[in-house]
Amino acid sequence: MAEKQTPVKVGKISIRDRVIDFRRVKASDLRKHPQNWRLHPESQRSALMAMFDEVGFVGAVLTRQESDGTLQILDGHLRVDLLPEEEVPVIVTDLSEDEGKKILATYDPLSQMTMTDDKALAGILAEVGLDDHAELRKMFADVQSAMHQEEQTDSDAQREVPGMELQPHEHYDYLVVLATTSNEWNVLCDKLGLKPVRTRKGKATCRALRAKDLLRLLRGD
Repeated sequence: MAEKQTPVKVGKISIRDRVIDFRRVKASDLRKHPQNWRLHPESQRSALMAMFDEVGFVGAVLTRQESDGTLQILDGHLRVDLLPEEEVPVIVTDLSEDEGKKILATYDPLSQMTMTDDKALAGILAEVGLDDHAELRKMFADVQSAMHQEEQTDSDAQREVPGMELQPHEHYDYLVVLATTSNEWNVLCDKLGLKPVRTRKGKATCRALRAKDLLRLLRGD
């Protein structure tokens, strides 16, 4: 069993290392979480199998160790479903049942909060050769199509949208900041403490922030 590390101090927070072991375990011996909420369409299953064939298994299944020693899956259900007879890399944690549910509920959503550098991603996609795998080609084509649509949406958003034109009031002065890419908008939301909202193509998003709050953020109060 791996030796537990000393908690890392970050400011006033002591971060515990909850990983207690790393093993290779037959996938069918792992216990699926009864409250797993992720659904995996056939296209995703095929794409992942194609990636296994192209590259191999490079990730690890995340588990918590139950009182009887059984390993319960928190992340990696699809990998276990696809390779039931294979030994797979497994990260073992000492999370409690309630802590495990928190990880189960937030692991994927936290990853989805990542912002995208569209140019960097496009550069990688241009260099990746997956000609022999139809599902992977389709997956990357969908990613590139989504990027193109997002760019088009950004262009559309710069045009006047019915109902979104400025309605100035004589008692106020305005400062308008126009985000022309999703990355700019996400960074602004992060810096200003706003919650990003996904919108349909061609629909602009508007937020109002009081000057006193913006000034407080700029001062770092």
